[in-house]
Amino acid sequence: MTYRVPTALLFFLVSFAGCATAPSPAASNEESPGPVPAAARRIDDPTADAWAHFLMAQTHAQAGRFREAVSELRESLRSDARSPSLWMQLAQWLARLDDPDEALTAARKAVDLAPDLPAARLVLAELLRSQKKFVEAEAELEQVIQSNPLSADTYLMLARFQVEQKAYDRARTVLQRLLTQYPDLPQAHFLLGRLAIEMEKWDEAIQRLQRAVQLDADHDGAWTALGYAYEAQHQPEKAIEVYRQALAANPENIAFLERLSDLLIRLGRFQEAQVQIERLAEEAPRDPRVMMKLGAVYYEQKQWDKAIEAFRRVVLLEPTNVRARYFLATTYMDAGKEAEARQELERILRADPKSIDARVQLGFLHGRAKRYDQAVEILKEAANLDPKRPELFLYLGTAHFRAQQYDLAASTIEEGLTLDPKNKDLQFQLGVVFEKQAKFDDAVRAFRRVITLDPKNAEAYNYIGYMYAEKGTNLEEAITLISKAIEFDPNNGYFIDSLGWAFYQQGRYADALRELKRAIEKAKADPVIFDHLGDAYLKNGFEEEAAAAWEQSLSLDPSVDAVRKKLEDSRERLRRVKNDRSKASQ
Repeated sequence: MTYRVPTALLFFLVSFAGCATAPSPAASNEESPGPVPAAARRIDDPTADAWAHFLMAQTHAQAGRFREAVSELRESLRSDARSPSLWMQLAQWLARLDDPDEALTAARKAVDLAPDLPAARLVLAELLRSQKKFVEAEAELEQVIQSNPLSADTYLMLARFQVEQKAYDRARTVLQRLLTQYPDLPQAHFLLGRLAIEMEKWDEAIQRLQRAVQLDADHDGAWTALGYAYEAQHQPEKAIEVYRQALAANPENIAFLERLSDLLIRLGRFQEAQVQIERLAEEAPRDPRVMMKLGAVYYEQKQWDKAIEAFRRVVLLEPTNVRARYFLATTYMDAGKEAEARQELERILRADPKSIDARVQLGFLHGRAKRYDQAVEILKEAANLDPKRPELFLYLGTAHFRAQQYDLAASTIEEGLTLDPKNKDLQFQLGVVFEKQAKFDDAVRAFRRVITLDPKNAEAYNYIGYMYAEKGTNLEEAITLISKAIEFDPNNGYFIDSLGWAFYQQGRYADALRELKRAIEKAKADPVIFDHLGDAYLKNGFEEEAAAAWEQSLSLDPSVDAVRKKLEDSRERLRRVKNDRSKASQ
């Protein structure tokens, strides 16, 4: 995966450099309208009228009334027209009022009055930049640098302008010029590192960012960028170490906790992630995002009660958060709390009657409870709401299948395939339906299409192989196909059962018994596998073991008469053998 930093993010990071002398129009603070102009401080022209208008302008600006502020400032300029600071302030307020031409005129006036005043040129440069007049803006900044080559902020501002134009090489050159003046300036190393990330020069990025944090352990941006660079280079362990070091240096910065926990989640290291997110929750107990992550981590570890509690807290904090209710409902489902799950899903549907996901989950809930007709109806509603989503036809077709409506299942799945002919899940389920309808050849073709679409689909290999084994045909191919499935999933007890059954059908009873014993160890208790094992024991001359296996099969599924008949016959044979031995011993 290729990671790229959005340019907008880079602008934001570069803008941390700021401009210590003159805030930009876009960055001016409502409560802090700007530096006090010379008219407020000069002792050579203490004009009372200018002073009064200036104070009134400041009062208006602090209240956010910039039109009134501009009007008062113009009155002040009538008495003090040669104050560059007043013109600078006027330029900034005019920019806030979205009057760029007048703002530019005012800024140029400030520069004309004080060509050697860096602050005036910086204000003019920022206004030129806001109008995309980058050449003129950069010329103003170069003038400042020429008159004051030690002005670090001006270099940083110039680099920011060039980044905005995506002139990364020029920005690098400016920052390198800055480093000749200040070789140990952390911000310069940081910004060069960010530029290297944007240009995908990862080694340089890591080197620069490492230097930045060495120089300033409190530089949060540099720590974050360094961790990101390691993530982008698929070096997660180094990224984890960086975030841990960042937390050691800045334990109050919960953003590092968040990045560390997110990375651990992506790596599937949920227990470690849980530790970090629980710390995060202590710092921000009312942050719904944190609670959502905590719930997700508990969910992944099947800690249902804790996950439920976390998601419920999100819902309490944000009652309209449908996503949180959805996760709460699915957690209730997995915890086996059907009534609570259904209640949450119905709440979602009341809030959002067109919620497809809530309908799908409610359909699954009905299906799990074997309320197949209700499952079919609600999944039909979901498919009708968005008839272009193939997976909805998969869910609906599966509901028909479980309701034993095989013709409807097949037609529904085929409708989904008209939307997405390469959908392997739809193809697979169609094969399952065909097999149930005893359409052997159609089923095989469907599963072979799955393998064409997904050559590593172990289930499809096994399904064809087991069908052949059950039918007692193409047994060599059956063994080859099932062996392929086991290659992909060596510990799958059901695949091993298929192989054992194919051996049995081929007359290789010793091989069959070996594999079926392995299948019992790998798979959960399954009546079919115990039935197969009983058959294999019998063929290998182990009557008592065969009877025990069939007894186990019947205990798991008492409805299979064929297994009951085998067990009865076996017990009869064992009874006869016992009687014969008894007679022989007399």
